[in-house]
Amino acid sequence: MRTYTFDNCLAQRTDRYPQAKRELTRRWLIPYARPGMTLINIGCGAGDFNAVAHAMGLKVIACEPDPAPYEVARKEAPPDCEVYSCDLGGLAQLDVKGDFVVMHDVLEHIEDDAEAVDMLRGLLNPGGHAFVSVPALQWLFGRHDEELGHYRRYDKRSLSDVLSRRFEVVRMRYYGALSIPLVLVFSKLLRREYPRKAGREGAVGRIYGALCDFEIGVAFPTGTSVMADVVAK
Repeated sequence: MRTYTFDNCLAQRTDRYPQAKRELTRRWLIPYARPGMTLINIGCGAGDFNAVAHAMGLKVIACEPDPAPYEVARKEAPPDCEVYSCDLGGLAQLDVKGDFVVMHDVLEHIEDDAEAVDMLRGLLNPGGHAFVSVPALQWLFGRHDEELGHYRRYDKRSLSDVLSRRFEVVRMRYYGALSIPLVLVFSKLLRREYPRKAGREGAVGRIYGALCDFEIGVAFPTGTSVMADVVAK
């Protein structure tokens, strides 16, 4: 059965917004990554970043608790990629270790985010980096957040507060400033799904894609996501 969560995972495969965030994470990874190192992808969805990490020569351990996207990620897993049907807590019990952890839009799903950060730290080798993204600005909390089971949205200070218990913050930035009107109108005010299909077509889609790409290189003082590169203490 199709669910809002599964549809969201599939939409992210072609949506320029998550594509741009994956590209930003890839660029942040480049200075640290060496072939043969291990990346753990928490809440991998349909597995799109698994392929990105594999193309960088990394071994991948991924997990996804939602059965439908897990099956997609499992079937499409590249070589040297293990995909587990579990969440962060389940993966922590397997006692796996990696050089990097990527956790795109997962922390907001977990009620006790401090405990989640403890588990996140336990997955990393000494000196390992975690790349975390979360939805930003609590005043934008709307239908999209409710449908996906979010407990909260963050800002740079609140994300830094929870991560700095176990990590040193290397860099942190907002992403998606130019998407604030879209989130405000559709999710917060109209309480409707985002017009993703329509947004990929024609001039509007091309303009939006160009804006998403532009923000990869230009950080604004606000945005609809917060992204962080942190190193294990």
